Amino acid sequence: MKRTFVISLALCMLCLAVMQSCNNNGKKIEESGNAIYYWRTVFRMNDYERDFLKKHDIKKMYLKFFDVDKSWEGEQAVPLATTIFIDSIPSNLEIVPTVFITSEAIADYPQFIDKLLTRVIDMADVNGIKFGEMQIDCDWTESHAEQYFSFMKDLKAKLDPKGIALSTTVRLFQLGYETPAADYGVLMCYNTGDIRNWDTNNSILDTRDVEPYLGKVGKCKLPLSVAFPCFSWDVTFSDSYDNEGEKYMRGIEYDKYDFSDTERFKKLSANKYEINIDEDDYWTPKYVRHEEVSMDEILDAKNMILKNLSSAPVQFVMYHLDSVNLSKLSDDDVEKIYR
Repeated sequence: MKRTFVISLALCMLCLAVMQSCNNNGKKIEESGNAIYYWRTVFRMNDYERDFLKKHDIKKMYLKFFDVDKSWEGEQAVPLATTIFIDSIPSNLEIVPTVFITSEAIADYPQFIDKLLTRVIDMADVNGIKFGEMQIDCDWTESHAEQYFSFMKDLKAKLDPKGIALSTTVRLFQLGYETPAADYGVLMCYNTGDIRNWDTNNSILDTRDVEPYLGKVGKCKLPLSVAFPCFSWDVTFSDSYDNEGEKYMRGIEYDKYDFSDTERFKKLSANKYEINIDEDDYWTPKYVRHEEVSMDEILDAKNMILKNLSSAPVQFVMYHLDSVNLSKLSDDDVEKIYR
């Protein structure tokens, strides 16, 4: 009798452990190791990037498969920027197919939700990728919130019978709304500022932009991973203005400008420059804002988030796998982000 009780107790404890390691649908969410995004349209990794994955115990990669946006005519949502696979996927790496959907496109989700899922499954199959989770990255705003939540509910209903988990990105300004139908979210601790506003100091990450949302972080009912930036860019502007007197944003450039050329670049502030161009040069922007994030800023933001989360994060994530930017970080810097 005593032996039977002990065996029964052991079985109960085993079942409880299994249940705790899974979500409500029995789909296990990987919590060991670190995670990273891959956000390029060609999947090709150099030796530095492969070594980076091994060195920092990265077990999960959120790999962008394609974008969904309105067509040029604005009549329907279409897939864009589809990733081309040149290299094979490392065998020990969990791949999470990730799809970015614009706020404008999510409004038409009933017309493409089935095609989206079929496209993800087909791309994974063709490229030999087995996956047990997919992620939706949507920059939905309040005007399209209802469509986003409906889309997530419908997509999860399609994934559950297949045993595929569903995660979603969560931007700071999206906190405070209802909980989306997902197994967990990745809180994006980057792209926190208004990139289109010339007066913005750093749109990638500024702790002053994070502070107003801290009270909502702990109230989020969705289990959260937290993602931090490891990239830089140059945001360009024209010399024309809108009706409110704001400079028009032209675009984003990566490692294009040499700001040490003082004849070409007139420094206006710590990270803003005026470009010396010919009067008939219509293609070159007039102004540029260089943005990068220091380790101190990243760690300050990390501490702010951790102090306000209601539970420990599922994982820490870096955005994104790119040797040009990652090589600027020391191994200790990376470990400070991940641990």
